[in-house]
Amino acid sequence: MESTIVVHWLKQLTEPDTEKVKQATKQLQSLSLTNDFLLQLFHILRSEQNEQIRILASVLLRRKLSKSSTTISKDIHETLKHLLLEQIQIETNQRIRKSLFELIGTIAKQDLQHEINEKIKKKLKKQHKIEITGWKEYLHLCGTLVQSTDLKQLELGMYLFATLATYCGRFVLEHWPHTFNLISTMLKTRPSIIVCEQALIILTNLVKVLQQKQYVQTIVDLIPIANETIQYLFVNLKAENTTNLLDFYEALLDCEVPNVIGTHLQSIISTCLQVALRDDNTILESVRYNALSILAEICRQKKKTLLKHQTILPPIIQALLQIISSANIDTNNISDDGNDDDNDEPVVVAGANHVLEAMSYHLSPEKFVPLVISQIEPLLKSNVANERKAAYYVLSGIIDGCCDYINNNYLEPFMTALKIGLQDVNSDVSSAALLALGETCAVLEGEISKYSVEILPILMELMVKSENMQNHNLKVIRIYYAVEELIGVLNDEHKNSIHDVLRVLFHVHSSTTNTKVRELVLAVYPAIAIVMKDKFAPYLDTVITQLSPNLSQKPNTETLPVFCTSLNTLASLCRAVGTDHCKTILLQALEFSLNLYSEIDEPEFRSAIFALGGAASRVLKNEFNTTHISKIMGYIFESLRSLDWIEDAAATENRKLEWVDEEEIDSTSHIEVKADEEEEEEGDNDDDELADEGMTIENAHVEEKAAAIEALGDIVENCIVAVWSYLKDIIEHIKNMLEFPNLQCSQNAVTAAGNLLISIHKMTTQTQITNEKQLVQDESDRLLTDLIPNLCTIINTSTSRSLAQIALDTIKNILEEVKLDMLKHITLLEKIAHCVQKVLAYKTKCQQENDDENDENAGGDSREQDGRDDAEYDAMLISTGGDLLPILTSIACTGKVQFFPGYLSSIIPKLQKRLRHQASVSDRSFVIGVLAETVQNMNETLITPYLQSLFTMFYQYLLDEDEEVRTNACFGMGVLCIVANQQLLGQYETILNRLSQVLIKETNLRMIDNICSCLCRMIVVSPKHVPLEQVLPVLFQHLPIREDFAEANSIFTCLNLLYEHYFTQIEPYLPKSIEMAALLIDDERVLPNAIPVIREFLRSIYTKHSVAFIQVMQTLNEPLRISITKHLQIN
Repeated sequence: MESTIVVHWLKQLTEPDTEKVKQATKQLQSLSLTNDFLLQLFHILRSEQNEQIRILASVLLRRKLSKSSTTISKDIHETLKHLLLEQIQIETNQRIRKSLFELIGTIAKQDLQHEINEKIKKKLKKQHKIEITGWKEYLHLCGTLVQSTDLKQLELGMYLFATLATYCGRFVLEHWPHTFNLISTMLKTRPSIIVCEQALIILTNLVKVLQQKQYVQTIVDLIPIANETIQYLFVNLKAENTTNLLDFYEALLDCEVPNVIGTHLQSIISTCLQVALRDDNTILESVRYNALSILAEICRQKKKTLLKHQTILPPIIQALLQIISSANIDTNNISDDGNDDDNDEPVVVAGANHVLEAMSYHLSPEKFVPLVISQIEPLLKSNVANERKAAYYVLSGIIDGCCDYINNNYLEPFMTALKIGLQDVNSDVSSAALLALGETCAVLEGEISKYSVEILPILMELMVKSENMQNHNLKVIRIYYAVEELIGVLNDEHKNSIHDVLRVLFHVHSSTTNTKVRELVLAVYPAIAIVMKDKFAPYLDTVITQLSPNLSQKPNTETLPVFCTSLNTLASLCRAVGTDHCKTILLQALEFSLNLYSEIDEPEFRSAIFALGGAASRVLKNEFNTTHISKIMGYIFESLRSLDWIEDAAATENRKLEWVDEEEIDSTSHIEVKADEEEEEEGDNDDDELADEGMTIENAHVEEKAAAIEALGDIVENCIVAVWSYLKDIIEHIKNMLEFPNLQCSQNAVTAAGNLLISIHKMTTQTQITNEKQLVQDESDRLLTDLIPNLCTIINTSTSRSLAQIALDTIKNILEEVKLDMLKHITLLEKIAHCVQKVLAYKTKCQQENDDENDENAGGDSREQDGRDDAEYDAMLISTGGDLLPILTSIACTGKVQFFPGYLSSIIPKLQKRLRHQASVSDRSFVIGVLAETVQNMNETLITPYLQSLFTMFYQYLLDEDEEVRTNACFGMGVLCIVANQQLLGQYETILNRLSQVLIKETNLRMIDNICSCLCRMIVVSPKHVPLEQVLPVLFQHLPIREDFAEANSIFTCLNLLYEHYFTQIEPYLPKSIEMAALLIDDERVLPNAIPVIREFLRSIYTKHSVAFIQVMQTLNEPLRISITKHLQIN
């Protein structure tokens, strides 16, 4: 075959004519089946004058070698190897040299794998030790060249050695002593920039495959000189050639073997900071971002080291402030895509924010936040606008991960600073303050509401400014974001201001001509509706009037965003306000949008429809039209099956050489070509399909999938009967999405799995038909067996704490629904229990830290800690895990599950260990609260081993300075007395003295309610051991309960007992008792299980002391008399 024929068809591939490309593809496919095709390609690569054709030939040659190596004859294979080694020594074109190195690496890897496979077979037969030699000629050439005194020869040898390390890293690592000497010598002597680069590449690739501790120390010894070399190369290389210099640090952080970084963490941080701070043309923004990404990863992995050596943190924070203050963030403009987010900020600012977030998520707030505040305070008062701006960016970056600590320790100065920033004369500073305010309100609640009195007027003034009504920019986006989030934290005392906000929103919507600003207005309404609920109804007509024009005609490209926003707004309004107020427009919008589904191929549109469908299922439930459900389910399944989220990166790059491969060049490979041929065959990652095929995630399509699985979760929760026929598909898609490589999708899938299990179990109690009930029960049992292990796997293996937390919450919801039916699945119950145990022991994947400070203790026992250095997200996961303990205890105790006593013996001490000296308020509240609820569900036998330690704990914390901790301790003491029965009678005097001591100065109503309930529980256990003459006057002085209505049951259980057996003592208090019962029996805050107890109390008095009862009744108002009469008539 003449090489000119191949050249002809290769040239035709570069032409813009699609038909010619198809023809050339077909011809090349045919030619690829001939024996000498590979040699012809190599001949073209070596001798053709046209550089594009040479590159194309090299691409096809490498793809053919990669995908069809087993079909290539040994002679051709050996010939190619010989020719490649010849050509690499004489080639001068740098792009072709790169292609040749890739070809050599591909063959070297294949030869090595083939040799290993063959020798493994022989070993199995003869038990000989395997010795791998590799491509001998290649290795010999490398060895010769790296010893050459000729610089060009040496550089070529280092290139070849680096190629070998990239493709055959483990093989090179087996010859570590020689390799170490080579790398060390080259990094120390620095014969040339190229030699240094290649030596660093060799070292980086060897660290990537490092799995044995025997090489760790020598690599650690190389880190200082490698670090110096990286700094040297940053100075001497052109900016475009520095993109991979920091890969060495990434490899160290990703290394499977611990202690690789050793004591050199601070020098690595220093280099990264130097790179990130270089704001000039000598370095690319992407490289600065990469340096910041490495710093963020260090914060995730090395938190103990950072906290132990606190001199490391201040320079990082200072550098981040400097980066942000020096960046040009134009908040008065927005990118052409018009997205309503902060993606318009410079990439280095985004990188700095990632570092801040990583620090706030992974470092102890007690140690981290004061450091940040100390550096921010001077900047907030600075005369330089950029410094003030940087301070607010930092505040917005740390609030999510440290919200509890800031709320408890810095709320007043924090909110004062934000208020000042909102009014800053510099637009960029006020924009940064708006962002910080929005982020703060998104994560805080409670006392922050009171600051709305001063802040909301400022925001409303900003909304009505003419420039903010007519322009859509980053600052305007942040104004509405801040309003939306601040509305969400308003408590009842401050909700009246919402009416003024609505008037401003209505004014802006009617006054502006900017569609984007109207879109922002519409997006605020759902937050208001969620807070106001039914009270939003009077404003609904106005909002619907604003929405209707957007939903009455098919959107075009320009109007599609506002159409989608209107659908999302309507969906949220329906969830918040309910069916009666918006049913008509909901059905109209649903019908209209579903009919447009096949006409508008945009993921944002599909996401909005899914949101509306999910909302419709919530408000319509059984009234949901089956035709609409059928359509929505079909679209959801279609979206979840779609591969549109995978984008072929090669197809979207700017290329001089493009061609469409309708058919494959050979029967086993799909050819993709890039002009610059910048793909790299990762040495040991060929199994990674996404990397191998150049796949990336398209955000809009991923968001569509997240919306689809969320809607599916809503529908199975509210319309399970209507979608029963889809059950098999529903389960399949939920399970698939549990493993989807996107956090929001996985989180929504976990929630959907929980909704499905709970809905199906509810059906077992709702159907009265025996056959149907058994069918549903069988399905419920099967799903428990199928899905619970998946959720447990997520908890144990997910790297995301938030995903593990949602999985724990979901399991808790399932257990609270299924309850004793779990006793049919003891294995599952034990699996859940051990998940909780692993969480509390810091042994799940997302709790692991690759920190040298942890590695001194084998097995990671140092992570079984007291929570002292926990980040807030760590504490949240521990708290969520602990919250499962009460329901687990309830089920296990009822069923007398065998594994549970031993299980508790490890869990209770582990929780008590967190009550260390100076434990945080949140830790104290969590441990006392969880153990109190757990005790409530225990029995007398189970409580005995822990009785003394629990008594001491509750007794001690009755005096805690925090009211929530005191309340939890008081509740715990009460339930401990009940469960322990007679075992604590000897401590009653001690308990009563402590309660009396507390009550004298207690002002918190919830705590007072719990003191009352604790006294009542003690009386129920043994009235003889409670001095009723002294206790009852105090008890009734503080009744009725005013805040903790869950305690109504214990109080009226006690009153029933006293009425039946100690009438003389209770008689003076009967009028107040009857009045109290009348006030509580129909109060929706009282738990359902208390109602029969209160009713029994009233009925007993009415039956036995009717005269006194009627006298009291006559003193009550008419609604209370009617309520009591109604309950007396209930059988």
